[in-house]
Amino acid sequence: MRVSEATSHFDLAVLGADDPLGEAVLRLLEEREVAIGKLYPLTLNEVESTVPFAGKDWPCMTEAEFDFNQAQALVVASRAAAARSLAIQALAARPAMPVVGVAGIEPAPAVAVARVLRVIDALAGIQGAEAFVALPVAMAGKAGVDELSSQTRGLFNLDSPDPEVFPSQIAFNVMPLPDQDYDTTLSEATERLLGRAVEVGFSSVLAPMFFGAGAMLHVRGERNVELDKLRQALTRADGITLMESDLPAGIPTPATDAADSDDVFIGRIQATGNHLKLWLVFDPFRLEAARIVAAVENWIDKPTNSMLT
Repeated sequence: MRVSEATSHFDLAVLGADDPLGEAVLRLLEEREVAIGKLYPLTLNEVESTVPFAGKDWPCMTEAEFDFNQAQALVVASRAAAARSLAIQALAARPAMPVVGVAGIEPAPAVAVARVLRVIDALAGIQGAEAFVALPVAMAGKAGVDELSSQTRGLFNLDSPDPEVFPSQIAFNVMPLPDQDYDTTLSEATERLLGRAVEVGFSSVLAPMFFGAGAMLHVRGERNVELDKLRQALTRADGITLMESDLPAGIPTPATDAADSDDVFIGRIQATGNHLKLWLVFDPFRLEAARIVAAVENWIDKPTNSMLT
């Protein structure tokens, strides 16, 4: 079944459709052949843009051009404060309209880390874990991607970078996330995903990468772990790809392996007693898009006048 207006009357508005997360949501809706009727792609950017979906390019509208009464549901695919404000306005006008967005799903780093910790927990238990996460500029949306691109070109031309999206120069640089509460959010989300209280700390930085993310995960097990057994368990686990090689090119990296994949890639596993170190690579937008699309699929299976959040 193709995604087309002929297959469904479920009309969907996607706020931030031309941002990286919005594009990932649209790709996944199409891949899963989710029966969307009319699509209303909305942009927060000032320039005109289009997004591909169901075999054609859809012009993006601004919120000023759009009446939210036209859509049966809303996806908020932008982390911008303006997107949150518009979602609140839309819900105030239509309290029963289903809405899902980045504020209502578990963040990708927590999803990736929890997926790996479940395997380790089943083998050796977990006393605690620490994850150092390098996130791409696309976490700030299309504007973040554009800023890294323009700063990189400018520096090669000996121009001084002019930060607008980020607090400081991001090209050839690393910085802590502007949102100081994000690491706490990741820790809490990981506990929810694991289903039990376990101390998991996060330290997140913005790196000069466009899309993929990487994390160095340190785990303290309750018991020693045999690497062969761990590798076997990781190989059998859903949503995990073990990628280890003696060759440098055999190690997963954000730029070469994570894009558009639902899996978490693991390499460089090391064990000293009950202490494990693992290198993780994942596509944060794909992982978050999967949770958003699952909500949309759930809406389609229920009456459109039901209260869904």
